Amino acid sequence: MDKQIKSHQEIGQEQDLFTFSDLVGSGLPLLTPKGTVLRRTLQRYIEDLLEKQGYEFVTIPHIARKELYEKSGHLEKFSNDMFPVMKAKGREYILKPANCPHHTQLFARKQFSYKDMPQRYAESTTQYRSEQSGELEGLTRVLGLTLDDSHVFARPDQVKDEFRRALEVNRQMIKDFGLKYWIRLSAWDPKNKEKYLGDAKTWEKMQTLMEEILKELKIEYKKVEGEAAFYGPKMDLMVKDSLGKEWQLSTIQVDFNLPERFNLSYINEKGEKVRPIMLHRATFGSYERFLGMIIEHFQGAFPLWLSPVQLVLLPITDGQNEYAQKLLTEFKSSGIRTELDTRSERLQAKIRDATLQKVPFLGIIGKKEIENKTVSVRTREGKDLGPLKISKFLDKLKQEIDKKI
Repeated sequence: MDKQIKSHQEIGQEQDLFTFSDLVGSGLPLLTPKGTVLRRTLQRYIEDLLEKQGYEFVTIPHIARKELYEKSGHLEKFSNDMFPVMKAKGREYILKPANCPHHTQLFARKQFSYKDMPQRYAESTTQYRSEQSGELEGLTRVLGLTLDDSHVFARPDQVKDEFRRALEVNRQMIKDFGLKYWIRLSAWDPKNKEKYLGDAKTWEKMQTLMEEILKELKIEYKKVEGEAAFYGPKMDLMVKDSLGKEWQLSTIQVDFNLPERFNLSYINEKGEKVRPIMLHRATFGSYERFLGMIIEHFQGAFPLWLSPVQLVLLPITDGQNEYAQKLLTEFKSSGIRTELDTRSERLQAKIRDATLQKVPFLGIIGKKEIENKTVSVRTREGKDLGPLKISKFLDKLKQEIDKKI
């Protein structure tokens, strides 16, 4: 097989995962059916992990009144990266540059008790950043970033446990994708206080809390000044892919500022209104950037559970098409992403094409396979597994998918 290292743009074109259109605009990728299988598989994966950790799913719109972002501080500190205000029928709206202000309003919809805390809101939704055209690159620098975004509103005594939950999700993802990582504690720059919301005392309190959590959980980290978000310090998950390239993915942030600016509260044991602490967390970061990273990390040879096409059936002649069609229906109804190649090509040409597409398994069908009700299985690496009974092959596929091999 070809050992040449390729960019995610090259692999994306070869495997028909995404495309760009001049009419749509640069920095706005269009995911094809195969690319969307990848994207949906990632979303289902992360939402399953989050649900197990007690997150509830919400849905917000893609625009909001200008006043929301004035109150959040985004217009004051972040306007250079935002799309301009849209005026329509006497109203002013902004294409959302962040999801957190919307989520504060979900928390503000009613008065919660300390017994209701924490409130964990999660969704996969797109936010928009106005990048310079020269800064846009494939899937890794885009105008619309779809985040696996979550916000937790917690009591002070719950913050450490919420960090543990968020880190547990991140650690599971790192394990499942076979990545190496380190944690960057992104702190504020005390010499440029005007870049940030809040006072020095609050910032130092937030950063101390995050360092305590990292030390308590025995997680190695590096503290870097000047990399914090404008509303709070953050814990960034830095990973290295199989090519040694470093990427910033997940982030976990503590935020005292937005609850203050939006006057958020819950009722404590004494019947008093108390400010919650807000945590921002994401695991993949943006789906687009993560897709770009894993395409390069796996060089298009995705593990079985993630592959857009998991199995391709290759009848040797047209005489096997009817049997192959029945197998296609059986495998697809069993949840296996399967394609059927009925082109009038020689078998070796079909094998070559499926191998170049890096489909994990090839199922070859000839007269003997029909007689014995089997399929001859070959891997994309060229390993011949021989003829297998359909039920046995299905069990093998399902086990490997469940184990995320």
